[in-house]
Amino acid sequence: MNLISTFIVWTWLLGIALVAPTTLPAGGAQKLNIQHRKNQSSAPIIALKEFNLLSSASNNSSILIQVKEGTPVNIMKVWDSNDTGKWLFVNVIIQDFYQFFYKKGWVNISNF
Repeated sequence: MNLISTFIVWTWLLGIALVAPTTLPAGGAQKLNIQHRKNQSSAPIIALKEFNLLSSASNNSSILIQVKEGTPVNIMKVWDSNDTGKWLFVNVIIQDFYQFFYKKGWVNISNF
């Protein structure tokens, strides 16, 4: 009888020792309950009107290209400037003859 009760106590302690770490912050059970998602969409947005793609987030920067309406645009970064407002760092697909190129540049949201 004493051997059976000792076996039950040790089994219970071993079960607690194996299950308890999974509920700690570094364990796997906590990560399954809370999932962090970034608010990113893989689908590009479509430009509704023409705009200039700039080389930097400044109103007096050089124009890289003029993006036509209907062009797919991927937003990569949003930057908020106290002086000039919100800027988007975008990736645009440009067709030159029969080849497609990616161009990255800045767009002021007030220009939309």
